[in-house]
Amino acid sequence: GKMTDFWLKVRDGYVGMSYNHLPLSMPEAADVSEANPSDGMAANNHAWCLFNGIGTPKQQKLALKMWRKAADKGNAGASYNMAYCYMFGVVVKQDDQMCSDFFAKYHRCRVHERQLFINNQSVLQQMEKEKEGP
Repeated sequence: GKMTDFWLKVRDGYVGMSYNHLPLSMPEAADVSEANPSDGMAANNHAWCLFNGIGTPKQQKLALKMWRKAADKGNAGASYNMAYCYMFGVVVKQDDQMCSDFFAKYHRCRVHERQLFINNQSVLQQMEKEKEGP
């Protein structure tokens, strides 16, 4: 079902992780992100498109600003993407400590995020069942 759509993954030839269940190109990614300003997953995908230039010119500095903000709010993908940039010195100065901090944050957020997603799915499934009736 829907739960298997929730994958955070790195795609060949692109930098960073993105969420499978949300748009992965512009302008759709921006539309979803702007319509749901508190959704870190949507913000992460929007920034991922800007960083990699998918359906839009590359805007890597802006992408990093967005990733940092989403990471601060507890988004796993954005935390991973910041760690990657610090690991290899992409856009930012290479920094092992920052890299390590963001990877640690990624692991913490990931567990929490997956649990939230699973909880939301079971709530939605329960509502569907109740609508169908006995």
